[in-house]
Amino acid sequence: MKSILRFTAILLIIVSITSCAALPAADENSQSPEIAADPQTDGQDVIAEPEETRPHHQVPDLDFDGSTFTVAYPMWAGYAYYFFADEQTGDGMNDAIFERKIRVEDALRVSIGQVDTGYIAEVVEAIKRSVQAGDDAYQLGLFHCIQGIEELAAGNFLYNLDEMPYIDLSADWWNQKQMDTLRLGKKTIYGVSDYMIPAPYCLYFNKDLINRFQLDNPYELVYNGDWTLDRYLELSRAITQDQNGNGVFEDADFAGMVANDASCYTSFVPGCGQFTTSVDEEGKIFLDFYTDKMISIVEKFGAVVVDPGVIQVPGAVGGVELFKNGNILFDLGSIAGAVNFRDTDFDLGILPFPKYDEQQSSYISLDWGGLMGVPSTIQNPEMTGAVIELLAYESKDTVIPAYYDVLLAGKLARDTDTVAMMDILFDTIAYEVGGNYFGFSNGFNALFYTLGSNVVGNKNTDFASFYKQNEKMAQATIRSFYKKLEKNE
Repeated sequence: MKSILRFTAILLIIVSITSCAALPAADENSQSPEIAADPQTDGQDVIAEPEETRPHHQVPDLDFDGSTFTVAYPMWAGYAYYFFADEQTGDGMNDAIFERKIRVEDALRVSIGQVDTGYIAEVVEAIKRSVQAGDDAYQLGLFHCIQGIEELAAGNFLYNLDEMPYIDLSADWWNQKQMDTLRLGKKTIYGVSDYMIPAPYCLYFNKDLINRFQLDNPYELVYNGDWTLDRYLELSRAITQDQNGNGVFEDADFAGMVANDASCYTSFVPGCGQFTTSVDEEGKIFLDFYTDKMISIVEKFGAVVVDPGVIQVPGAVGGVELFKNGNILFDLGSIAGAVNFRDTDFDLGILPFPKYDEQQSSYISLDWGGLMGVPSTIQNPEMTGAVIELLAYESKDTVIPAYYDVLLAGKLARDTDTVAMMDILFDTIAYEVGGNYFGFSNGFNALFYTLGSNVVGNKNTDFASFYKQNEKMAQATIRSFYKKLEKNE
């Protein structure tokens, strides 16, 4: 993904192109990839280094005689907008998706179609029914980032991608590191390629308020490696003002942050290098959430929660609308949400979630995008593998540049800072493997959403007691999963 987005930035910036210097590699114990570029240009235009020649895919000339390749997907998040197109409309993103489809269809003589199965649970049931019937209704399933991930993996419903013909998992259009992170047991069950549009959460900020209150420039903090949880909370506190002291957030007041829902706060935790699980010597995950770092994160946020006015919890009016009023410094949301700010009256900035401290070498961006898997009963693995490989390969030159353009088409400026922040967001994508597999399970669900639901939502900062209440149930969930997985293997 890193090389893709740097290439995309070159396509998008009409002025001279900014160069990028790599930050230090990620911590060995982190689940994130190596850190993104960190331009030290101070807004000056410089010449970019030339792109390396891209390797070609290894799919040979094949002819599948008009065979149908069908994708099952839920009407959720990016799947509704950024994956499928049946005709050209003049919209850049739509036409890029259509072009990708035509290229793959023409190369392999296949017909690519899709089936909207409903919401996130329905696609899981559709794949299960197909496999249980032994049919070949779908050649690819696109899933939610949590819903059904454990169930499909443990139930042996998905094909082992390690054995899929024509797929080169070492190629740069496959995020091999993240697939290894998600890999459990002896199979690669879920795929993450350039076909899968990432959806990291990010921090939007009001540039006008930074200038008005003469606060530190967040971009400089990021470039210098000083964008930490403490600095983020300091800025949030510094902006907060209850003008009449009535304890109610009103139009004349200022607040530090807002979010549409509790899940947005979860991204602070992996952003600080803390994950719900670790991996043992056998490659199995185990609960590893009660740490000094997690206790510290809860304490830091807990101090802000009891500080009136810093965090605004939206009621009837959503967090985006509150932020658009212009008197909240930070909005927590998805990168795809940039299009919601086209009509704001202030300059908008974008940032990665902060590190825990200056010693953490990498920013980490939790991906809330979905995962893809192949039903285990497919009848033509050669066609399936070839189509999936070419969909990933063709995304770089068509869909990824168009997606970048969509994100920059809103209120975000097409400047070196914005592109650099977006590069960091996409280049530091990480998965929360415990959250992906068990995020909706009893016990584990509570721990995964600790920060948003319990600390911010319930104003509960007693993490020790909260963890103890949920630990046994979360551990039982993991044990049960591995018993099912081992039985199938």
